[in-house]
Amino acid sequence: MTKSASQQDQIEAVTRGWVVYLHSGEATPDKIAEFESWLVSDPRHLIAYRDMEQLMGDLSLVMDADAAEPITAMRLAEQPAWWSVRRVGAGLAGVAVIAVGFILALTSMSTPPVAGGPLPAVETQIAEIRDIFLPDGTRVTLGARSRIESRFTDDLRIVRLSEGEAFFDVSHDATRPFYVEVGDKLIRVVGTQFDVRQRADSVKVSVVEGVVEVLQEDDPVRAEKHRRDVSKDVLRAGDEVTAKIGSVKREFGIVEPESAAAWRRGWLAYEDASLGEIVSDTNRYNNQQIVLESPGMEQLRVTAAFGVDNVDQFIIGLEASYNIEADYTASNQIILRTVP
Repeated sequence: MTKSASQQDQIEAVTRGWVVYLHSGEATPDKIAEFESWLVSDPRHLIAYRDMEQLMGDLSLVMDADAAEPITAMRLAEQPAWWSVRRVGAGLAGVAVIAVGFILALTSMSTPPVAGGPLPAVETQIAEIRDIFLPDGTRVTLGARSRIESRFTDDLRIVRLSEGEAFFDVSHDATRPFYVEVGDKLIRVVGTQFDVRQRADSVKVSVVEGVVEVLQEDDPVRAEKHRRDVSKDVLRAGDEVTAKIGSVKREFGIVEPESAAAWRRGWLAYEDASLGEIVSDTNRYNNQQIVLESPGMEQLRVTAAFGVDNVDQFIIGLEASYNIEADYTASNQIILRTVP
C-alpha cells in the first residue's frame, strides 16, 4: 500500500468515527470543538466527512426501504426461548443512522509518532469506542470506559491497560516485542490480534490470530531478560484464558476467533457467565447503570447475547427467566432485585 493510500484509509477511519459519534446524541461541547478543529485542519477532512455522512444516510434509507430489521436476541441459562426486538436508530438533522445496526459513540484517532518515552494516556467514556494507532502501526481498539498508557523504547513496545477492555492488532516486529501490562500479568507478542479484558479480580485474554504468551510477571524488562524462566501460558487462535489477579489460578476456554471482541460491533455475548460480570460490562456502555440490589445476585449464571443499545431487552429476559424484578424509578439507574 502506498503512503498516500494509507493516509486516505486513516482519514476515512477517523471520519467514520466522527459521523457515528456526532449522530449518537451523546456529543459533548469539548468533543464538538475537537471535531471542528479536525475538520478545518485538512481540506480532505471536510470532503471525507461529507462523503461519509451521505453514504451512511443513503444506507439508512436503503434499510428503511427494504424493511430491514436488526435483531437482538438473548438466551438465559435453563431458558430455551429467544427474544427479539426491533432496534431504533437515533438521528441528527433528520438522518437516521442505522448503517451498522447500533448507535454507539465511536471515535478514531492517530497518535503522532514519538521517539521513545511514554505516549499520552488515552481513555474513553461510557459508550465510547476509540481506535488508536500507535507509532509502530499497531491498532488498538479501546472499549468503553477504558484507559491505556503506552511507552516505546529501542527494545520494547509496552502498553498498560489500567481499566476496561482493548482489542490489539499488533504490527509484526520480531526485534521489538510488544507487551501488554494488565493487572499483575503480562501479555507478550511480536505481531498478532487478541482481546484483553480487565476486571477487579481477573484478566481475560482471547486470541484471534497468531501466538500470545500470558506471563506470571509484572515487569516487561525483567520478563524479557529472563523469558525462558518465567512461567507462561502459550495461546493460539481460538484459545482463551481467564487469569486471577494475585494468584496463579486460571481457567482455559475456547472462542470462535471471528466472534471474539464482539463489543467492537456493538454486541455483548456471554456463555455461562456470572450476572455480575455481565452487568459490569453493560454499565460501561450505558449511562443508565444497572444495580444489583439483592445479595448473591451477582453469582447467577447466565448465557446471553444482546446489543449494547438494547439493554432493556436483556432486562426483560432476566425478569422472564428468574425471580427478578426491575425498578426504573431512579433517573439514572435500573435496580434489579430478587422477589419471593
